[in-house]
Amino acid sequence: MKTITHSVLPVLGILFLTLGCQTKDPAPDTLKNDLLKKTTGPAVVGDRIEFAYAIGTTEGDLRNVRAEASIPGTTGTGFSRFSWYTNRNTGVDQPVQTAADTVTNGAVSTANIIDQATNKAITLRYFYYPTDEAKGKDVSFRFSGTSSTGKEVSFQSPAYRVSSMDMKRSLALVDGAKAYVSIADMAVYTKAEVEQNNLANKIDFVYIYRATLGAYAFGHALVAPSNPDYLKDVTLPTGLAKPRTAIDKRVDVKDAQLRGTTGFDVYIDDIDLQQATFPNTADYAYGLTADQGAFVKTADGAYAAYIYVNSVNNTTKSMTVSIKRLKLN
Repeated sequence: MKTITHSVLPVLGILFLTLGCQTKDPAPDTLKNDLLKKTTGPAVVGDRIEFAYAIGTTEGDLRNVRAEASIPGTTGTGFSRFSWYTNRNTGVDQPVQTAADTVTNGAVSTANIIDQATNKAITLRYFYYPTDEAKGKDVSFRFSGTSSTGKEVSFQSPAYRVSSMDMKRSLALVDGAKAYVSIADMAVYTKAEVEQNNLANKIDFVYIYRATLGAYAFGHALVAPSNPDYLKDVTLPTGLAKPRTAIDKRVDVKDAQLRGTTGFDVYIDDIDLQQATFPNTADYAYGLTADQGAFVKTADGAYAAYIYVNSVNNTTKSMTVSIKRLKLN
């Protein structure tokens, strides 16, 4: 084997010569930007992804900002006209209008910055509402802005997966009335509506309220039509099939998107419904209260869902629920 040795002296000489010529520091950037994704939950159709886009300049004024989504969003997508600043006295965030002419055309959203001397640095909110066409796909965003000096700056976001789930909030259930729930339709029906619209084969469970059942407390319940005991005093719609919907009551699972208010950052995602198992699951769940719920799998295996209880009312014998649903086949 032959060894070849190269001298490093000429290379070092060139490096020293180059460094010796650099007598000035590079000019500082006068226009900078940054991006923060504010929402922590999965990107679900029917909800939004929220970003805070910050941009500031030390020369001239801010002129406009732009966001381009790799997949166009639906109604509601675009910039807010307001920046938010924390009041130092109260600690409360307060809105200040800093943009006008906010427009979304296809995948591109723009906003013109109001010409004010104080608008050297702003943080605008950008909202993106995914479409049905985006389900199961990755979406990303390129934010950019310009100043009056003609400089431009940009920020490319990571890619975010849009959930394949469907979501429906605030379905009102009433014992003896709006009591028949269809996971396929993500809807609640009365007995008359089931019969008139030939929906008998779409009903997965029935909502009932009984303060007690026999000698035991019962309360608010979801019961599959296959259960003969808990529905024995209910006159079911004509032709209603008797599917055994798998219902797994859970008091330890919550979802901030279905709840619709702040309080915790816990979410049901696609994988939770894909991997949900139903060994020894009942065809009912009773004693349901707010902030509880149940995993549900339809008798035909077509859907897995999570039913979240938003509220219950013993007096009106009613319950409000929200649903996340994933099509399995």
